[in-house]
Amino acid sequence: MDRILTGLPYIIAGAFQLYEMIIFIYCILSFMPRLYQNPFGQLIVRLVQPFLALIHRALPFLNRQVLDFSPLIALIILQLVQKVIFMVI
Repeated sequence: MDRILTGLPYIIAGAFQLYEMIIFIYCILSFMPRLYQNPFGQLIVRLVQPFLALIHRALPFLNRQVLDFSPLIALIILQLVQKVIFMVI
């Protein structure tokens, strides 16, 4: 049990880093919209879009036509949540 608790922060940090990387890949794919049609692009969109949709609903004043700041806000939120989790652990 002690080994699990010792490794838990590493697992949590790894999960957050993985999701941040997926958001970053989503941003890169936005420069090449045709890549959204392949299976890898569709997987990335399915993983990121629900979280970004929550941000769009919470902050409707974000202008999505010119620049979409929701991935940046998503990364900030993930960093804050990760810091809160590590403060609790």
